[in-house]
Amino acid sequence: MKTNRDEILESAFQLFMAMNYERVSLQMITKKVGLTKTGIFNYYPTKLDLFIAVVDKFLFKIQDPKTKYEIHDGTFRDFIQKYVQGVKNAMAKIVNLGNLSKDIMPGKSANAGYLHLLQQVRLYYPDGASKLQGMIEDDKEHWRVAIHAAVKNGELRKDIDVESVILLYHHIFMGMSYEMSLFNGLDTDLLYSSFMCLYDVLKQ
Repeated sequence: MKTNRDEILESAFQLFMAMNYERVSLQMITKKVGLTKTGIFNYYPTKLDLFIAVVDKFLFKIQDPKTKYEIHDGTFRDFIQKYVQGVKNAMAKIVNLGNLSKDIMPGKSANAGYLHLLQQVRLYYPDGASKLQGMIEDDKEHWRVAIHAAVKNGELRKDIDVESVILLYHHIFMGMSYEMSLFNGLDTDLLYSSFMCLYDVLKQ
């Protein structure tokens, strides 16, 4: 029988990605993790408590730039390389943990399930929309710092609009992530190529 907190969270993570929060019952969770309801309650008193713990661990912690990306060498080119590698590493964790049972979510990928989870955070996680916005703004701030530094050191043109460039990189990432999640998941090599194409336009 599974009694490890991490195993409970991993199993619940798969369920919350596979279906809406309302459809995930405590009975489904207990069956998947191999515990009684009492056993689950020893860790998480309510389904919402469990959902919050899942989101904290597999969304906000994994996507935290402080742990997601390695320190770059100060150049914007290296920042892009480290950023894409961080995305690739995070995706590997998500796909590995989020492989969905075909009987639960036939034909869907873990990537699609993860974006599905983001929508649920907006609805069910306390103040979820604000926390998601904070996560996005934190990510943009890392781009902002890297771009300003690159402009200052002459790597990028001094006439660029930094805020517009941040949005361009952000929208490339989000757009590709969404579209490709509908199929086989984000192609990080293509993401890197797209980022570098814009870099070539911006550099001195």
